[in-house]
Amino acid sequence: MFRLETGALAVVAILSMGFSTARAQSGAHEGLGQMPPGAVTPFVQDTQGVLAPENANEARLNRLQPPDQVMDAIGIRPGMVGAEIGAGRGRYVVQLAVRVGERGKIYAEDIDADALRYLEGRCARWGLANVETIVGDVTDPKLPEGELDFIFVISAYHHFDDPVALLRNARASLKPDGMLAIGEWLRSTSPEKLEAEMNAAGYRLERTETFLEANGLYVYVFRIEDANH
Repeated sequence: MFRLETGALAVVAILSMGFSTARAQSGAHEGLGQMPPGAVTPFVQDTQGVLAPENANEARLNRLQPPDQVMDAIGIRPGMVGAEIGAGRGRYVVQLAVRVGERGKIYAEDIDADALRYLEGRCARWGLANVETIVGDVTDPKLPEGELDFIFVISAYHHFDDPVALLRNARASLKPDGMLAIGEWLRSTSPEKLEAEMNAAGYRLERTETFLEANGLYVYVFRIEDANH
């Protein structure tokens, strides 16, 4: 009789553990369901880790160019497919990749193959699987045609040897309603010069975000010039 009671208690304990586990799992899914509209469900094990600056310079630049504020201003949403031209070691690529989530994708383009190899290791370290690197050249980013919701450039425009040719050749990668977003230092390129060059590359300025003017940076959003003509 004692053995029977012990067995029964064991069964009850196992059922209780299963119920608790199921309840915890259900609670986790309920929590995800209660996330605010537009929020990103993390698909890497350590979202804070992957987004953390890797050195003092990255930390400084992120303070001057707050990634969440910049991405909000230009409208980066989950599920988008985009590219960063001049991605380097991926300081902003990881931000974009987590924002678009596992349903989205980010192409990281640069002419520096060593920097892109570092970025590949960075993504592998954190399990960030929605990033693809592309080694471009100075006048052609070699992005996939007609696939992108956006192209993004952050504090790299003034480093381009020929920004007009480079971004003219990038146009074909955008969807008809796609956008080109450029964050650029005011001390490096004047708004007038940047707009004129992008007009020459086949874009029209949609708006200029000046909320980081105190930090010396404007964010410009362009559309394809002939998209609606």
